[in-house]
Amino acid sequence: MNIITDNSFFEIVYDRQRFDYLQFIRIDHICDIVYITFKNAFTSEMYTFEKDKISKFKKIINIFPGFNVNH
Repeated sequence: MNIITDNSFFEIVYDRQRFDYLQFIRIDHICDIVYITFKNAFTSEMYTFEKDKISKFKKIINIFPGFNVNH
C-alpha cells in the first residue's frame, strides 16, 4: 500500500463514465493489478479504479494547502 498526499482534483473516464473532482487517496498493487483510490471532494464517495481500465486521466485543479482564495 502506498499513501501519497496530493492536493489536486482529477477527472477520470472509466468504463465510459466520467468522474470529476476526485482527490487522490492511494495506490494498491494486488496480484499484478494496480488499483487507484480516489474520493469525490463534494460527495465524499470513494472510488477504486483498475489503472489499466482508465481511459482518461487529467489533473483539473491544483489546490495549495493553507491558501485562502477569499483574501
